Order: sequence, then structure tokens, then C-alpha cells
Amino acid sequence: MIEIERFGDEVTCVKTASPMGDRAIMWVYAYQLGDVVFDAGCGNAIDELRAYAKAHSVKRVYVTHDHEDHIGGCTAFVPEAEVFAGPVTLESVHKPYPLPEFFQFVWGNLTPVPQAKVLDISSIVVGDATFEVVDLSGHSREMFGFWDPEQRWLFSSDAVPLPSQKQMSMYDENIPKMIQRMQEIQDMNVAVLFDGHRGPIVDPHDHIETRIRFLADLGVQVRELAAEGKSIPEIKDILKFPEPWYLPNTEERFGIDHLIRSLIEDQV
Repeated sequence: MIEIERFGDEVTCVKTASPMGDRAIMWVYAYQLGDVVFDAGCGNAIDELRAYAKAHSVKRVYVTHDHEDHIGGCTAFVPEAEVFAGPVTLESVHKPYPLPEFFQFVWGNLTPVPQAKVLDISSIVVGDATFEVVDLSGHSREMFGFWDPEQRWLFSSDAVPLPSQKQMSMYDENIPKMIQRMQEIQDMNVAVLFDGHRGPIVDPHDHIETRIRFLADLGVQVRELAAEGKSIPEIKDILKFPEPWYLPNTEERFGIDHLIRSLIEDQV
């Protein structure tokens, strides 16, 4: 399913999701600015994305990272548009990874886009605006954002966690690095954060700070418990974070223990 919203006069928010009844399981945002689209949406909305691409002039698609909800719609835009991705992400765009059944249901399967090209420049021009390509890795081992310092707009993808209190993570998320990236975003003094799942957030400072503080404080607590000799399962029992019903269906791609391990072991 797809919904289209406008942000001001310049940005089109392209929301895609898999339906559950008449509601979306979870929205993911792509954004069109001029003839450029940032991220491509999910594969389960591919037919709607093709119709959107046919009706709009899209010349370039920049995908931020290799998760299926952001690259699954790439095939809707080719061959009319060029697709660009970082070198790590490009591997998944060229040769998609197998998805567990649960994620096929939530987001859809991936289709290879062999004509996609590597994103190897430090800035891109969109109309009258120049966007710096910034490193936002942490949520994923490679993730890029697009920053316009004149308007103070940041297309941030998943750099800022969706929940205010992040209580689980993917197996390859680096939580200390995620905290640092959010601190770097705060230093930018962003006016509008174009988030990958919440949509545009105006004056996002407090929104981001809430997430920094929770994860930073959690990190202190977890590392103190580890220093006392507590194991990850023991720390998990102490934290008493509730496990979502769907967690077993992720086949260990998500876990509370992943979050704890990252806070103990990962470096920025």
C-alpha cells in the first residue's frame, strides 16, 4: 500500500507499507525532491511504486542503507531513473540477501537491480540545493544521510530510533556509534529531520535528545552490570524489557540481547 503526503511546496513524502486489513503494518518513508528520490520504499508496494514512478519525473534514486524496507522498491524506478548506493549497500542491491519469512510478510522480497551504481561522491545537487553526503552508520554498518546546511534539512533515514526507549536491536547495530551519530546530528542544529519511519520532524532537537539520553543512560547501567560479572542473559533479566510477540519470528535478527551486547562490546 502507498500514501502520498506533501511537506511544504518542495518535498513529496512517499509512504509504503504492507497492509494488515485496512491499516499499515508499519510505514516507511521515501522522499522526492525535484527529480530525486531518497530511499525507495518496500517491495510489497512495488505495483503502487511503479505507478507513482510512471506519473512523476524521477531521474535519480539514492538509497541510504541496505535494509529491505529502503531498497525493496528500487526496481519500480528503473530504467528511467539511475539508482545509487554506497559500496556495501550496492552489494545487496545487486545481489539481494535471503529474507526470513516474517520479513517477507512485513516488507516484501528483494529484486536485484544490476544497473545500480556506486555512490562515491561527497555531495549531490538537487535543483538549487547542494546536499552533503554524511556518514550515519550505526543502525547499519553503512548508512548515508543527505544534509542541506542552507535549509538545515537532513534526510536521516533510520539514524534516529523510532521508539523513544529503544529496548532491542538488530544483530549488527552498533549502539554506541548510533548514539554518537545522533550527537553529531544535534550539532548540526537541524531544522527538519526527514525520518525514515516517522516522516518529517520539525525542530527535532528534543525528539533526538530523548533517545540519546535513554541509550546513554542504559549503556552506563549495562556496562556497570557487566563489570560486576553479570552475563548478558542475567542483565536481560535485570532490565525486564518486555519481549514483543513477534520477536521469535525474526529468527534472531532482532533481540534484546543484541542491544545489551552492543552496549558492552561495540566501539564507536
